Amino acid sequence: MNTAGRLLSIYDRLIGRGRSNDMAMLNVWADVFELPTSSRHLEDDVVTCLQALRAEMELLRAKLLALDIQDELMQPGMARFRKVASPTHLNAGWNGLWEEASKPENRLAFLWANWALRDQDEEDMSSEELSGLQGELDALEQSLQDADMSAYLRDFVQRQIDAIRTALRVYRVQGVKPIEKALQQVAGAYTIEKSKVQEEYAMASEPAKDVLARVGGVIEKTAKVAENLDKIKKAGEGAWSLVSTVAPLLISYFKS
Repeated sequence: MNTAGRLLSIYDRLIGRGRSNDMAMLNVWADVFELPTSSRHLEDDVVTCLQALRAEMELLRAKLLALDIQDELMQPGMARFRKVASPTHLNAGWNGLWEEASKPENRLAFLWANWALRDQDEEDMSSEELSGLQGELDALEQSLQDADMSAYLRDFVQRQIDAIRTALRVYRVQGVKPIEKALQQVAGAYTIEKSKVQEEYAMASEPAKDVLARVGGVIEKTAKVAENLDKIKKAGEGAWSLVSTVAPLLISYFKS
């Protein structure tokens, strides 16, 4: 799926699902992005996804301009979708935005843009694969909280979990790129803080080291998934490898 295809899919989930007219947009978007409404951080998570969605619209505009396709051809669909995707509407009711958002010409703009960018398609992660990675992060975070380890090491690992979780949260919006960026951030953090991490690891208990080994396993698995999805990167000459970059780095630190 490419940039336009992802926006089209989100638009279809927004318009195509039956909802009560008075449903608050916060809950509408939680449904669209498949976020748990019981989360204490629901509003923050929805805002994160909406910001990613609006950034993806700007990226689509730039990609079309690079193909000499003028912005006017995406209107009024793009402007209407951007309006309904504003975080300022989170407390508004769906009934106040539905009519303009659901006009049939809105969808046509993203439909043909999807065709125009068909050569930029990347593979799609299955729902099972995505939920599996998210579940592993949740389990890992719980083990991290229960483990007896230094405050520094706990904070360091939590930052890596948070980076990957955020990237997975916006995957349906922005594709594989945020995941690759998060993994590069992880690799950079391990490189910059190498000596301190190794020092803390050497003093850690065996249960703590087991948690850290699992961290490395989840990060490596995420890197393999991301690398399999990005066919554009794989088709490039001399493409760098996430797995060959991230995995050896982690193995050198965390050996179970």
